[in-house]
Amino acid sequence: MQRVRQTILGLVMFSALIGASALSGCSDAIQPATLSDLNNQSFTFANGVVFHPALANMPTALAFNNDSTDFALSSANGTAVGTDSLNPCVLNVTFSTYAPGTGPQANAAMTLNPCDFDRSNNILIIGNGTLTQISAPGMPLGS
Repeated sequence: MQRVRQTILGLVMFSALIGASALSGCSDAIQPATLSDLNNQSFTFANGVVFHPALANMPTALAFNNDSTDFALSSANGTAVGTDSLNPCVLNVTFSTYAPGTGPQANAAMTLNPCDFDRSNNILIIGNGTLTQISAPGMPLGS
């Protein structure tokens, strides 16, 4: 049990350092995400824990469409879809194929803070109040 705690603490510290280093280099290119930054883009995160604890160490994709008002969150365990509002970024799940305890469920709300976009690198920087995650460069939907 002690080893699990140490591993979790190490992951938390690593995530915090990565997030802090990304944010410490803030420039004009890193700003709060806008509808046009996210629309028709898919962002992959190596670790989906920022969305749900059961998605820890699981690659997870977050895609936006319909002028960034709709989202789809997908991983090996399932998919959750719903509506998105920016400022702050809140993902409201309306439908989920995740089994209970394996990912976000219908009627869940995920508040992402920070919810920043690095325009120079086309990456999304999000957090859940405890952890910060940085996506791979966004890809246009359908590619």
